Amino acid sequence: MQVAVEISLYPLSDDFEKPVDTFLSLLANNETIEVEPGKMSSILTGELSDIMQALNKAMEQVFVQSPAVFNLKISNCCPV
Repeated sequence: MQVAVEISLYPLSDDFEKPVDTFLSLLANNETIEVEPGKMSSILTGELSDIMQALNKAMEQVFVQSPAVFNLKISNCCPV
């Protein structure tokens, strides 16, 4: 099932750029999903299972580096 995910990352540390860069790099290296970085959020598109696997790995890496908050919306009916 094709989905679109809008996701925002809010690192709760003074060095907020490193977790964001790590997160986006991990997602961008995944060939099964499309990543469109934005200023306030990023849009991921692809198969639901591929996106969830990629998010699981990338979010875990961020949580190892820094406390953080993720905010996301998942839709199967927005432009995909």
